[in-house]
Amino acid sequence: MKKNNLFRLVIGLILSVFLGQSPLALAHGDEQHSTEPSLFIGMELAPAKVVKAFHQALRSGDTQGVSLALASDVLIYEGGKAERSLAEYASHHLQADMAYLKGLTVTTKEQQVRIMGDMAISTAISHSKGEFKGKAVDSTGMETLVLAKQADGSWKIVHIHWS
Repeated sequence: MKKNNLFRLVIGLILSVFLGQSPLALAHGDEQHSTEPSLFIGMELAPAKVVKAFHQALRSGDTQGVSLALASDVLIYEGGKAERSLAEYASHHLQADMAYLKGLTVTTKEQQVRIMGDMAISTAISHSKGEFKGKAVDSTGMETLVLAKQADGSWKIVHIHWS
């Protein structure tokens, strides 16, 4: 009898692997789980509001609004290059980024914001469509922002990675 049960277990595991099902799924029986995770998490958090204000400032050409959201020593990675301060970003790519976004409709498809102590991370996927310098734009972008809680309790973006 023990050999028969062991044989069934081994055959069941082998079949589940070949059928692409994890053996751990068997432990859940007939439980029903949502297969659709929430695509927007933490949007009510203070860091998420800073991220939203930052994006609005970029899209509307509000240099001061961008400056309020970024730490003075922000590190920005984009296109294989790095800008290592707000002053460097403001003097190099800020105006170009605002000009680029002016002719586009940007739709956020997914965003998650999580706080871990005095740090927060925002990850997002967006779709941009429109025209820039006479050329059609239809692209998907990925964004990771790291925010740090300041001494006064506010949040600032300390790192950006756009791709």
